[in-house]
Amino acid sequence: MPAIVPNPLPCSIAHRIRIASVISALKRVRPRTPFYELSAHRVPTLWSLYRGLLRDAPGENIRFRVRMLFRKNQHVVKAHTAKEQLVMGYKRDDWRDTKDTQWLESFKRAEQGDIKLQDVLSRYERMIATKREKTTWKMRILEAFNWEAKLRKRPIFKGSFIRPSFENKLLPRLTPQPAHITGMIVRRRIARGRQWEQRETLKSWAHDLRYESLFEYALFKSTRGEAVGAVRPMKGRVLENHADRCAGEIVQLLPKEHLSWAPVYTGRAKANWDEPFVKRQAELKECLMRDISRYRAAPPTGLVLQGKQARQDKVANKTVQRQRERSGEVTTAVIKRRRSAPPAHIRELMTPRQMLTDRAVREASEGGWSGTIKARTGVHMNMPEKWKAEGGWEDEETKKRLDDMEREIRAENERRRNSSQLEVAPLS
Repeated sequence: MPAIVPNPLPCSIAHRIRIASVISALKRVRPRTPFYELSAHRVPTLWSLYRGLLRDAPGENIRFRVRMLFRKNQHVVKAHTAKEQLVMGYKRDDWRDTKDTQWLESFKRAEQGDIKLQDVLSRYERMIATKREKTTWKMRILEAFNWEAKLRKRPIFKGSFIRPSFENKLLPRLTPQPAHITGMIVRRRIARGRQWEQRETLKSWAHDLRYESLFEYALFKSTRGEAVGAVRPMKGRVLENHADRCAGEIVQLLPKEHLSWAPVYTGRAKANWDEPFVKRQAELKECLMRDISRYRAAPPTGLVLQGKQARQDKVANKTVQRQRERSGEVTTAVIKRRRSAPPAHIRELMTPRQMLTDRAVREASEGGWSGTIKARTGVHMNMPEKWKAEGGWEDEETKKRLDDMEREIRAENERRRNSSQLEVAPLS
């Protein structure tokens, strides 16, 4: 028999009510609505503080600063953090030497004619303007650097192509190649490998299901008392046709027989088993046909014309670059060619004069000493006679005049040398 719980005494009930009334006032109640959605927070903050600051701000830069501060803190969701930011908005921590503590009051008093606050706000306005200008220039310089970095890494089409394959049609070969093109090719290559593995797995499962249906066909024949011979090994289309014939025969004979079991893998059930395999194999075949169509796709006429134009532009650009190098401009290609040298096993057998000749041949200039060395070694030059024009050997009259000037200079140098030796000679 269950125990009977007695009712509490009236004094105990009154004591419980008294304790509950004392504790309920101290219990913390968490509102279900966040504070930033309450009208008690939004109305004073947006309509009184924010709009009041924008309306009474003495300058555009201070107004900009107010907007930036509110935009920076608009996603604060913690109550104590929002309270700290609002205290900073209502009070001015910058101007501790004044008795005024409210931004709005300070803006209004400056507008009414307070000289001290006008000076303070004017200085604050200039400070923000200077900081904004510095930030603007920093952003411009950063954008210029980012643009230069983007130009250095921009893909360039030089006129060559990526040959068609199962992964892609005819594509322009870009330098450097964009990551999305590489990712597309790699992803399709991996997917085709998975599709082949899945195709083989489906063939294996279909093979097992057909042998199960043949086993049920043999079992059905044995229940009818008919002799069933051993099934010879079959696979592929032959096995599929044989299983279909056996399933059709069972469908015709099954209504005439009263069996204690129902076929699971053959008869009418065979079509239900084959449906998902056939559907997935059709999808895989469609994927294969898309791969083949990509491989056999004709090259787009527009892309071929762009390739021809890119090759012409490349030749034109290289021609202009070589002309600049011959005129004296030092480019990256010139520096790379200067730093190059014959292979180590050949350089080891070269004499110092041969190494000097090799260095002259690797120069971009076609005049002066480099042009003379190139002419002697038979190097192809754009202006083969330039080194003669610089040395005065192209014109006979000019060559004769230069030779006479050289003899005169040599004679004058010899006379001065002899006179200097006579002056310093000791007296005998």
